[in-house]
Amino acid sequence: MTRDKVIELGFKELPHRTVTNTLVYDLGRNRFLSLGCLGTPNEMLFMYEVDIDNSQDITDMVAMSNYDYDGYLTEDKLSLLLTFFAENNKNKNK
Repeated sequence: MTRDKVIELGFKELPHRTVTNTLVYDLGRNRFLSLGCLGTPNEMLFMYEVDIDNSQDITDMVAMSNYDYDGYLTEDKLSLLLTFFAENNKNKNK
């Protein structure tokens, strides 16, 4: 999976450089997916929530995929995860 493909799926580059070359996807309600070190043996995807009053303060975080345990993240896995969150958000708005 390429960086361009991840951006095509809706991830955004951070406005500043990070060690992990992070891409972020806004899930809404102060929740985000963060993808770092794409395509390397350090690859990781995690979901985090930021404090409503201070977006620099991460209040909760959970690993969704880690190369050491899960291997490389595939486009299919990532698309399925994004579909899950989109459907979940749609159902909450009914």
